[in-house]
Amino acid sequence: MIENIPASIWTKQDLSEYQIFDVRTPAEWEEDGILDGAICVAMHDNRGILNADFIKDLKPLLPKDDKKIAFICHSGHRSRFACELLLQELGIASVNLDGGMQALN
Repeated sequence: MIENIPASIWTKQDLSEYQIFDVRTPAEWEEDGILDGAICVAMHDNRGILNADFIKDLKPLLPKDDKKIAFICHSGHRSRFACELLLQELGIASVNLDGGMQALN
């Protein structure tokens, strides 16, 4: 089961226990900025085409320490999908920062 942290909670808490992965497109990173400490790994390219190597690109960036893994996108849909992929492909649980970057604006 994927854990969703609602924006009403995650926008007000210290997220230092998480390694956050931003799965938006490169254009979205440029347009809206990136959360401090987040690592960018595009799930889709700027044209909306799924990155077939997403898990391969993500795997070497996963934390080696005890940090929890969290995903963020624009609104929470792609980040939830990223959580599902990580669990399905690598058996690693993570959390979805629901509401995404949109919740910060």
